[in-house]
Amino acid sequence: MDPRPQRTTPFGQARVPLRALILALVVALVPVAALAASSGQGASQGNQTKVSKGFVVALSPTSRSLDQGQSTTYTVSATSTGGFTGTVMFAASGLPAGAEAAWQPSSVVLTSGSTAHMTMTVQTAPTTAAGKTDFTVKGTSGSVQASAPAQLHVLEVKRSFDVTGSVDGLLAPGTTRPVNLQISNSSNRSIAVTNLTVAISQVVRTPAAEAANLPCTTADYKITQYSGAYPLTVAPGTRSLSALGVPESKRPQIAMLDSSTLQDGCKGATLQLAYTGTGQAN
Repeated sequence: MDPRPQRTTPFGQARVPLRALILALVVALVPVAALAASSGQGASQGNQTKVSKGFVVALSPTSRSLDQGQSTTYTVSATSTGGFTGTVMFAASGLPAGAEAAWQPSSVVLTSGSTAHMTMTVQTAPTTAAGKTDFTVKGTSGSVQASAPAQLHVLEVKRSFDVTGSVDGLLAPGTTRPVNLQISNSSNRSIAVTNLTVAISQVVRTPAAEAANLPCTTADYKITQYSGAYPLTVAPGTRSLSALGVPESKRPQIAMLDSSTLQDGCKGATLQLAYTGTGQAN
């Protein structure tokens, strides 16, 4: 204890020594500071979010457009989360009829925190319905799965082409001649021809046959349609059936029938042929 006598102020209060007052203040503040540090640490721990162990699947782009019968590609990525490691395989569901997905490579291996990429190729058929289709790409690794949405926009593109033809040789009663069709594709992409037909639109007799009233009609002829394989792939430009490798026996055929009626009106007659064809853009 301080041996010095305490002095009183005019108000009758005892004076506290300055050293003792500072010590009392320090002691009083220590518990408060410790409490604030403890509260701050607890709040920080409460805000931490635990990341689940697995992976995330993403596509780029998420939508593609293509013509019927064509193929297109997407880039598919898988990203490890929460320290996931393992082999991931992919599949697509919900594609339109006639469309199939292929993967390159067939699977990817993820290490903790890594991202792996693969290419998904979607091949459509000429018969795949036009329109927008939503489908899903799913990645699987054991019991762990992840998926991502995507869209495929199939376009129905109609491209025109011209068909002409000529008969190889002259027609006479009982003879048959092949028609070597010429297909002209004016677009900058190949087409897949899926149907060809030939018809006789008119028989033009000679002036002498007309003057003598000698008949000749389409009933004097018979047409056998193209019997080769479809589709016929025609690159830009003009291609004949012979150039496309179609044998004579498979080309359209025109025969003049050997009738019991007089056919002198068909001598020198000209046949006007009409052609039709359908196809699909490649």
